[in-house]
Amino acid sequence: MAQQVHEGVVEALGASVANKATFGGAAAGFLGWLAQVNWIGLAGVLIALAGLALNYYFQHRRDMREQAESAARIAAYREQCRIDGRAP
Repeated sequence: MAQQVHEGVVEALGASVANKATFGGAAAGFLGWLAQVNWIGLAGVLIALAGLALNYYFQHRRDMREQAESAARIAAYREQCRIDGRAP
């Protein structure tokens, strides 16, 4: 149980940081473009791309976890109803 809570906190924190990095990088890139300072624009784009990569990573982990939870829940329901999963 403690491990599940810990993973949930890590997932939420990671997703939050990834979203903020993406938006912050995009804002920095836009401001760099407006100010015509190339290194600020490039840094903003790189930060935004890193944020997108982090967001993808944490969303993929969340999807895998939810798939495993769903499969376990379906197996428990089948066991509870004594359904073997074969077609009639």
